[in-house]
Amino acid sequence: MGEDLRVVKTKRAVEGAMEKLLAERPFDAITVQAILDEALVNRKTFYSHYRDKYDLVRKMADGFFADIAALVEARKRYDVVPDSPFGAMDALYGSLLAKRRLALALWDVKCEGLDFSGELASIVEGAYLSHFGKTGAGDPVLQAKLASAMVVAMLHYRLEAGEPFTAADIHAELDVLHRRVSGSR
Repeated sequence: MGEDLRVVKTKRAVEGAMEKLLAERPFDAITVQAILDEALVNRKTFYSHYRDKYDLVRKMADGFFADIAALVEARKRYDVVPDSPFGAMDALYGSLLAKRRLALALWDVKCEGLDFSGELASIVEGAYLSHFGKTGAGDPVLQAKLASAMVVAMLHYRLEAGEPFTAADIHAELDVLHRRVSGSR
């Protein structure tokens, strides 16, 4: 049997309140009382689910990263489909765009146990190394770090813009960047 519906609704209200507050002010300026007021829950209820506001954002981020990890795994399975090289990536980007508000709310939160953009970069690095292996032309670890930096920066830019984007769009932008950097215009 699943979680009690009252618990689900309470957690949704508390997490929604934190998301809203993070869009309005920095994490350090948010108090548990502000979360309670926004979520319309009492202190005892809050503390029955979370140790503190840090535990709350950690759980929110964990849920986000679990969803991303599932999408990365799905991408690995779809990579063998020859007629759709970007299909799985488009699904990933669509999912990220659907979680735009949460991602942007957590993006700049850096506290004990949470560095959202750093963890996202680590996921991208790991996916790169897992997909392309640790051997090959050049330095795969450096390539993973470069890919991670570009992907995380691009995701942040696109999420802030709030516009849909595809893997083909990103590939085209990277192609232009490569030509400009290499001097081939």
